[in-house]
Amino acid sequence: MRKLTVAIAVGTGLVAAWIAPGWTQSPAAKTPIKVGVMYPFKGPFAVLGELQLVGMKLAFDQRGNRIAGREVQLIVEDDEAKPDVGLTKVRKLIEQEKVAVLTGIVSSAVAYALRSAVHDAKVPLVITMANSGGLTRDQRSPYIFRTFQPGGTGSYYMGKWLYDRLGKRKAIFSGSDYAYGREHAEMFKKGFESAGGKVVAEVFAPLGTADFGTYVTQIGRAGSDADVVYIVYSGIDAIRFVKTYAEYGLKDKLTLANWGATLDGKSGLGAMGDAALGAYQIATYIPALDFPANRRFVESTKQKLGYMDPLVQMGHIGGDVIARALEAVNGSVEDTAGFLQALRRVQFDSTLGPFKFDPQSQNVLANIYVTRAEKVGGEIQNVLVQTIPEAKDPWWLEQATR
Repeated sequence: MRKLTVAIAVGTGLVAAWIAPGWTQSPAAKTPIKVGVMYPFKGPFAVLGELQLVGMKLAFDQRGNRIAGREVQLIVEDDEAKPDVGLTKVRKLIEQEKVAVLTGIVSSAVAYALRSAVHDAKVPLVITMANSGGLTRDQRSPYIFRTFQPGGTGSYYMGKWLYDRLGKRKAIFSGSDYAYGREHAEMFKKGFESAGGKVVAEVFAPLGTADFGTYVTQIGRAGSDADVVYIVYSGIDAIRFVKTYAEYGLKDKLTLANWGATLDGKSGLGAMGDAALGAYQIATYIPALDFPANRRFVESTKQKLGYMDPLVQMGHIGGDVIARALEAVNGSVEDTAGFLQALRRVQFDSTLGPFKFDPQSQNVLANIYVTRAEKVGGEIQNVLVQTIPEAKDPWWLEQATR
């Protein structure tokens, strides 16, 4: 996809400025704030990038499309969910476009690939989706933040919850065969087995698998020795897996649970239909969250877009956090140290509930939610089952005990 430049401005035309004698206008006040945005728009993750970009644009649009009198430009690049492409594009954004801040990223593999380029250039990066746990653990950087839970955090807590609350004892894990799925497999196993359970099998499928029949068959064969299947797939892979799981008759035999696969909206439940009914999910967000900020966001998003999707929220909160930090420094993004400090201090009542960054990791420190897919008024929705408050990355909890 060619580069997209989205100039966010209230209107078009020339702006005349009358400067009183003795007053000067700083260069920063005249120049736009450039925000580099990277998402995939091709392949199995395309819908994840497209909908998050909608939310990202919306966050700035809701502020009158200017911050501290400066125009904001979103410089959008397609990383194709490929590490080599992502690295090339991020270098272009930094070196040629001279962006002041970076955001986006869906693929964990892409996020890992660009870590050194971002750190060495000292350009702040706010990740809105990529789990890539290492980037806020042993490979952390003062320039990297994340508004989404890091690699395997939700799966760790869900492993414990399935054992403690649903009484599950033997699990099968299935996920995408790259960093994202592997990190979740490790953390789910830690959570489930530390509670007393046992992961009896792991089944990984390549990204972009067209037919999950072979993998679901493997799960079925191992299923006689299990009472729950836990999956970590995204985008079209999640839709294909859940449908195949039901078609092969496993839906009513083995409880299906997941991290972020059975999302609300057209990117998840809307495409899965009844195949997803009864599935348990752990997620950072569902549209049904009963917070004032979320009620306003869902209503305004539906009015503006005609629909609501959790992926829109993921992009929106990333843009919202960046905008709040920019507002805190009066648009002076050129002061990198001051802008980084403003990012670290962002704290507000958000669509997720209370929002703040963990000072150790620079991950979001927010609630995560266990849900169940049910029919509500003839529509399949995720219904809240339990809230896990301020779910800290378990990697950091382990470090504290050493």
